[in-house]
Amino acid sequence: MSAAHSIDAFLAATYGLHLEDLLCEGCLVGRLGPAMGERVKLVPRLVQSTSEDDGGVAQIYEGLMALDGLWHRFRCQIFIDGGGERFLADVIAFEPLGWETRVAIPA
Repeated sequence: MSAAHSIDAFLAATYGLHLEDLLCEGCLVGRLGPAMGERVKLVPRLVQSTSEDDGGVAQIYEGLMALDGLWHRFRCQIFIDGGGERFLADVIAFEPLGWETRVAIPA
C-alpha cells in the first residue's frame, strides 16, 4: 500500500474525508475547512496550468502536507472542467519526509 493510499484510508476512517478532498480544497482554495484546519497543514505551489480545448483547466501542484505532525511531499494534478467541477486527476508523488515517535516516561 502506498503512502497516499494509507493516508486516504486513515482520513476516510477517522474524518470521513479523502485525500482528494484535502488536496483539491487546499490547493485551489488555499485553506481547509474548520474540521481539518488544526489537524492538517498544506503548503501548495502551482507549478503548471494548462487550458484544455473543452474549457477545462489542468493544474499541477506540488508542496508539503502535514497530518497530525507527519509531513509528506506531494505532487498532484487537479482538473477543473468548464462547469467548475473539480477533481484530483492524479497523485503524481506522495511520500513521507520523516517521522518520529515519542514516549512519555513518568518520572
